[in-house]
Amino acid sequence: MKIGIDFDNTIARYDSSFRRTALANQLISQEWKGKSKTDLRDYLRTLPEGELLWMRLQGQVYGKFMHQAEIMPGFVEFMLKCRLRGHKILIVSHKTEFGHFDVEQTSLREEALKWMESKRFFDPDFFGMEREDVFFADTREEKVARIAELECDCFIDDLPEVFAEKTFPESVEKVLYGKYRPDETMKSVIPLSSWEEISRHLLGISTGEEEKSLMELMTDMPIEALEKVSGRGNSRIYKVRSNEGSSYALKIYPGADAAGRSRLTTEYNAIVFLRGHGVDALPEVFSMDENSNFGLYSWIDGSSVDGVDRSALHQAVDFIFRLHEISRQEVTCQISLASEACLSLTELVRQVDARLQRLQVVSSQYSALQEFFTREFLPLWQDLTLSAREAWPESSKTADLPECYRILSPSDFGFHNAISVDGRLSFIDFEYFGWDDPVKLTADFLWHPAMQLSPEIASGWQNAMLKLFADDPDFAHRLNVAMPLYGMRWIMILLNEFLPGIAERRRLAGGGECNNEADAQRIQLQKAMLYRDRVATMYANAFLFADKNIPT
Repeated sequence: MKIGIDFDNTIARYDSSFRRTALANQLISQEWKGKSKTDLRDYLRTLPEGELLWMRLQGQVYGKFMHQAEIMPGFVEFMLKCRLRGHKILIVSHKTEFGHFDVEQTSLREEALKWMESKRFFDPDFFGMEREDVFFADTREEKVARIAELECDCFIDDLPEVFAEKTFPESVEKVLYGKYRPDETMKSVIPLSSWEEISRHLLGISTGEEEKSLMELMTDMPIEALEKVSGRGNSRIYKVRSNEGSSYALKIYPGADAAGRSRLTTEYNAIVFLRGHGVDALPEVFSMDENSNFGLYSWIDGSSVDGVDRSALHQAVDFIFRLHEISRQEVTCQISLASEACLSLTELVRQVDARLQRLQVVSSQYSALQEFFTREFLPLWQDLTLSAREAWPESSKTADLPECYRILSPSDFGFHNAISVDGRLSFIDFEYFGWDDPVKLTADFLWHPAMQLSPEIASGWQNAMLKLFADDPDFAHRLNVAMPLYGMRWIMILLNEFLPGIAERRRLAGGGECNNEADAQRIQLQKAMLYRDRVATMYANAFLFADKNIPT
């Protein structure tokens, strides 16, 4: 099969490079809240001569700062799989020789080729492409003509306008990468949101020897045995045994988190940081590769935590106690906020509303979901937010919680992310690590569906956290008001199963509870209904939750 691929924003990703370059040019401040290239473009266009500023910035990013670009998540694995299958890859890019507003006249094409060289595109032991398989075009029309001339079986591009060209060959399968825009996209186009989805569509799923060969190419490590570990959420985890007999955990990450951060670098750096502060109830780190998006960690030969007892609770509390100590020592350290940190009531409500809005877009396709929102969720959510705005402490109602009261949080902490070796726990999964309100850490531990805590253990956790964070005069008050709101936030997370792409990615990573989509959605909606009832009970008790009201 001949597979043609666009380059900019299909293979090469520029979001972080645009931000860094804009900062260097003093076009934005460190506090700028945008996440993507599109956010930056839209912001710059509001400034005087904004369009000119944007064009100049593009010339720099695609030119002399091309080395800052990143490979799209999942692309390396797709390319290596194509190599193993013997498919021909051709890159066809609409890229002029020079940027229109680049005073330095850096060759955009030469910089792109240098970048490909640095990422091992032309390495015979990696992608194995030839430079002659990369084509540049001055215009979109010329690009389409080249695609036709090359007789591609399929072409992958992030711009629907390419497929809309009148001369685009009908025989070529059209795959649109990225965000699907129905109003701009032809019916003959196949929209796929990630390279993982594109790989499944064109190549299927690797198994057995091919999967082993694929991981050997990615890690550059001879592998004697490979075993996929199920039930690990959005990432894929393998137990790898090297030819030397050592065992490792190989973790392959999906794309960036909701804040646009690399899950790989966040987790890897968090473990290095914590181990550097003497925390050893963690895996060891061995290596990472940002291009292939994998991390290699020590394999902890233990079991999941079944039947949480007081010993397990004490170890969890001790772990948070150490994080609290480190947080007080490192209050000025340059670690980012945790993914989806909630440092104020305003932010907590905004996050729930944002999740609700995404679900409401698709709810018209599911009558049971729509009815749940209309009759059950929305009336309670309206009451809760009105009451919370009156009851929440003023210090963090709209303003962020003061830094001195924040904690370095794993942000997905609990026994579902712990491994027991003869009763001694090691904690894993730090993809979302960063600064957060300890109220969120406390509430998430209690609400997480995988926890299944007894009232005794839930009460023990609550009391330990109230004691640990007693130096924050508003902690107990904030926790009481926040608990029902976090329950509603967890309802939104449970209903992610209805969002296109998310549930499928989780199931393919081995984290899905049920492989049948309709059954999985029904199960999650039933859980959401139970959570709604628990929240309503908590609210009826004026936020003052006794042991009997703590979700278990």
